[in-house]
Amino acid sequence: MPSVRSPIAHRITRVAQIAAGGLTGRRKTGFFSILFILAAAFGAGTVQAQEHSYAPADIEAGRGLFMGNCSGCHGQNGDQVQGADLSTGRFRRGSSDEDLIRVIRSGISGTSMPPHDFLSVGDTRTVVAFLRSLPTGGAAALADDRDVRVGNAERGAALFSGRGECISCHTVNGTGGLRGPDLSRIGAQRSPGSIEQSILEPGAEVRAGNRYFQVIDSTGSSVQGLLLNQDTHSIQMLDTNESLISFIKSDLREFGFVGSPMPSYQEELTADEVADLVGYLVSLRGENR
Repeated sequence: MPSVRSPIAHRITRVAQIAAGGLTGRRKTGFFSILFILAAAFGAGTVQAQEHSYAPADIEAGRGLFMGNCSGCHGQNGDQVQGADLSTGRFRRGSSDEDLIRVIRSGISGTSMPPHDFLSVGDTRTVVAFLRSLPTGGAAALADDRDVRVGNAERGAALFSGRGECISCHTVNGTGGLRGPDLSRIGAQRSPGSIEQSILEPGAEVRAGNRYFQVIDSTGSSVQGLLLNQDTHSIQMLDTNESLISFIKSDLREFGFVGSPMPSYQEELTADEVADLVGYLVSLRGENR
């Protein structure tokens, strides 16, 4: 089964790409030893080999793609098209993951189901993972059905890279910071309503792979960042300086998830500027589709 990289695995790869050029000798060997451990812990970000067994991050990624591309017809719970209730776990056009990927990417001739070949096979597989999760978990309620103004993408891009300072935390097509989610394909993954909510109410819905983590050592000093991995004895994080760091749990006073560090732009941007920023983010669907 082809691999699917989770959002966390993508960040591990980006850390490797950025850091490898500046490390030599023993430091470089040590760095890649940590990366090897992380890759092994996440199974290189792949879905489990057994069909119908998926990593939570892949289900979450598929949920975002479904909400951004499919929920307009199928509804947030996948049950709004008569004769094609996706929430039951039973599908008329196929039963295997490969069958469902083919239907999603090719569409169904003679019906209102269009092809979604702009989604990669890997992205489509995460949508299937999400659909498989519906019978037991259902889709979480999002802000996808809210009325949203979609403004000028060019002005929004200027805000993103300029006064909004979004680029300092977020990556778009290989450029930007690592502290926040990669937004290169956010337009294909999230609806305009969900994107607007993230701008105005960033703490309302923080997806699993984007939650911030905090550790406090025995002296009371704290470090926050993105959790890359934890096991019985250790924790690996990407801190706010975009450095890869590791902690031994027995050396820590406490550790756990904390609220989103992203500020609300409710008071910082005008309604027109928010609409322009949404317009830019909606336009981001990846360089290679």
